Parts: sequence; C-alpha cells; structure tokens
Amino acid sequence: MTPDPYPPPEFTLTVQAADARTLRLAIHGYLDYDTSDEFTPAVDEVLDAHAERHGPVLRHLHLDWADLTAFDSSGLSALLALRRHTHPAGITLHLHHQPTYFSRLLEVTGVMGHLTQHAHGTGSPEAALP
Repeated sequence: MTPDPYPPPEFTLTVQAADARTLRLAIHGYLDYDTSDEFTPAVDEVLDAHAERHGPVLRHLHLDWADLTAFDSSGLSALLALRRHTHPAGITLHLHHQPTYFSRLLEVTGVMGHLTQHAHGTGSPEAALP
C-alpha cells in the first residue's frame, strides 16, 4: 500500500504556561473545515482542567498562532464560538504570532477588535458597568 499523498490535516493544542489568572495555549497545524470541530472541545478540556485546579479566576487566555498551518472560515467560526464562551466568564482573549493569512481574515471580516475586546470579570465592579 502506498502512503496517502494527501494526509488528513492535523490539529493540536498545547499548554505553554498557566497560572491562576492567565493561560497560554499554542495552536499547531490546521484550524479549518476538517479540524475546527476539534478546537472547541480541546480548548474546553483545558479550560475545565484549569477551573478545577484554580477555580473560576481565569482572566486572560493567550493564544499563540505561530505554528498554525491553515485557517479558514470554519476556524474563524470556532474562534468566535470560543469568544462567546469566554467573554461572559470574564476571560479576555489575546492573540499572538498570527500568520499573515490569519490576520488578513480577521481584518477583512472585521472581528479582531471583537475577539480581543476586554472582558470584565463577572464578580468585578466593572461587570456592573453598562
């Protein structure tokens, strides 16, 4: 049997660093149509483990995109779903080392500011602000 000339795209997520209020994750490989359904459960698993260990005190989720290979509208949808999950919990997303094509898609769709908008903690005085 000959090897498949088009192997399935791969996606992995690794924890780079963590403390009670900050978590740093690296995204590797593809975040596209074929893998975007893996992104949300993978991040949720890390967030759940963090909350188990530290409680609901996480405030900053840093995502490192340096090893991203591909990103499309399905990946963008998964990233927006992550924002919908984290923002109400008071967790601000920070995006680092974005490849040009990633930044361009965020720019063209106008979501960069939305994704990285500062989240107010649910128990903080800022949460009461309109």
